[in-house]
Amino acid sequence: MITKITYHLMPWEIDYALQSFTQFKKSKYYLQEGDTVKIDSFLNLSNYIIDWDKSKLPKEFFIQKYKDLSNLLIDYDHTPFIYEGDELFGILDKQRMAYSPDVDYYIELCPDMYFSETLLASLIESAKVVPNKYFAITPQLYKMWDWTWDVLVADRHIDIPYDQWDKADLFDIRWDFKNANIERQLKLSPVSKWCNWFDLYNKSFYEEMIPAHDDWHGYGPGDTYGMIISEHAKKHGADFQQYILEGEIIFEYPIGPLKQRNVSSVYRDMIVTKEVPNQRAVFEAKFNDYLNIGVQQLIDKKII
Repeated sequence: MITKITYHLMPWEIDYALQSFTQFKKSKYYLQEGDTVKIDSFLNLSNYIIDWDKSKLPKEFFIQKYKDLSNLLIDYDHTPFIYEGDELFGILDKQRMAYSPDVDYYIELCPDMYFSETLLASLIESAKVVPNKYFAITPQLYKMWDWTWDVLVADRHIDIPYDQWDKADLFDIRWDFKNANIERQLKLSPVSKWCNWFDLYNKSFYEEMIPAHDDWHGYGPGDTYGMIISEHAKKHGADFQQYILEGEIIFEYPIGPLKQRNVSSVYRDMIVTKEVPNQRAVFEAKFNDYLNIGVQQLIDKKII
């Protein structure tokens, strides 16, 4: 089985790469023989977004640090990509660039997420037993800010008040979960809910059911789009199911000690971004059009 992980970094997130790549280095010891993992990582130095002439740190600083940290991925089939162009570029572009005929599973990872060294292997092994034609697997979460996330929240954290979600220390969460001896098992999710934090999607789902549109660029709620399209497809007979992987938890690094000044803060202070249109607002202005196109694609492909 071949799994491809996509990982997108803005320059101010470069120190998160150390944490993520270190966890990947640990993760390789848990992979089964015959499991191939490819990692496509993207360092986004877009001149469209960043005014490098006014920034205190040059591109070369981030390029060299990215190359140095990439040595941690020597155990993987790693493809590094550095974008230095003048156009808008981002996570939506990397999704479209990720498609490959030899890949069985795709994983999208945000750089500021903590994941255990066993999560990657657990996701891949779980995917091997899923019978559905289209599926997604999502680890559990700590308590989030509203009820819509509760389906992913671990039972031991469900009673925490919503307004206390960011008061925890990530390492307390990690220690608690690691020592709870929770059995790793899949359970059915009653709804589609994920955030591209460290979720696994099988090839048919990622490439056929929720492919990136040709005019998607930069950043936008592609995850929300995927959730709505998958729910629509399932209600109309498509063999789709999301699963929740109990016994594994992911959560953001910048809570607890890193909440006020996280590892991206010092770089943000020294990088000047340009005034550009709000990427999320641009995407959302066309959201209904994207949904209509997506539904028509489901029909044309005879998924529904």
